[in-house]
Parts: sequence; structure tokens; C-alpha cells
Amino acid sequence: MAPNNGESPGHIVIENLERERGRGEPCGGAAIRMRRWLVSFSSGRAWYPVGEFAALDATAAIDRAVDIFGAATNYQTEEIPWDAAPLRGPRPREKKTSP
Repeated sequence: MAPNNGESPGHIVIENLERERGRGEPCGGAAIRMRRWLVSFSSGRAWYPVGEFAALDATAAIDRAVDIFGAATNYQTEEIPWDAAPLRGPRPREKKTSP
């Protein structure tokens, strides 16, 4: 694929369309299935959930979490059903009032 010489910046001209058409491979419907994963990182003996990620498998979910938060000592994942409620976020701290 190549840009079309600036005629219209939002459009792309596909050169050799017949060659490009045959490049994809069909796969079964069950082969590609996004899943929700709760990813946790360990620090010492404790595990800390860092977030939920949509990915094809647990390894991809961990890779995305590492890209965002950086490396940890160890990782674990737990699949979350799509119809489950979203995870609770951190609670805001209570403001202390002085008497």
C-alpha cells in the first residue's frame, strides 16, 4: 500500500490488489476470542491487582500490563467473565476535618 501522492490525505491506494487479497488466512470462529483478564503483580509474598485487560490469552494480558506498569517479580492472571461487573476502583481518601 502506498499514499496516493497527496491527492487526498485520508485515502490510500492499494497497489497490486490481487497480490494483497490472497495474504489473509481463514480461521475458525473459536480461534480468535477476546477475553477479560485480571492481571496481578507480586511484591514479596503479596499479590496486587494492577488492572483488567482484554486480550487473546493470559500471556498477552500480562505483556500489556508490563508495558504500562513495568516489570514485577511475578505475574498471575484470572479470567473475568464478560458479564461480570467492572472491578471496583480505588476508594477516595476521606478528608480529615479538624474540630
